[in-house]
Amino acid sequence: VLPLMGWTALIPFRTGTGGKSRLEAVLDSATRERVALEMAHHVIDVLSQCQAIEQIVLLSNKAFNHPRAACVLDRERGLNPEITAFRDDFGPSPLMVIHADLPLLAQADVEALLEAATDHGVALATDRVGEGTNAIALADGRPFAFRFGPGSRALHCTSDERMPVLQTAGLSADLDTPGDLTFLRDQGLQI
Repeated sequence: VLPLMGWTALIPFRTGTGGKSRLEAVLDSATRERVALEMAHHVIDVLSQCQAIEQIVLLSNKAFNHPRAACVLDRERGLNPEITAFRDDFGPSPLMVIHADLPLLAQADVEALLEAATDHGVALATDRVGEGTNAIALADGRPFAFRFGPGSRALHCTSDERMPVLQTAGLSADLDTPGDLTFLRDQGLQI
């Protein structure tokens, strides 16, 4: 069993008024940008409470300032190539990739994912409908093809059919669609 420590948390994050475009019908661009920033700060704050996480890195299209996170600028290659390039540069150390739009995320959610990955080598957190990937944790340095996007849970699970898949409230409730917004507001989130 690997020690539960020394993790790097990588948060892919797109800033600017064009973000969260699937919410255009229900939120104006300024509100979408503000909410995206608030969620990113929340995720960073939660990650910084986890003792197992040694460093937090934002992979962003623009500079991002947060006292507890480093920022690495992406090269506009697309999400999966950017994450792959980061991991190639970073090496085989424990890496968690977690999305920035998880406003209900709690420390216990992150720790559960890291424990599952530590026990198995890799673990995934899926979205509310069970089709996407909101976070993936790689503990053992194994080769891994990142396949974020539609149907990513099934695509990621092809690499290891016994991969633990978590679906906790904090890891599964992302904000991509008007339906997600309604769900989060029903949970008491002020957006």
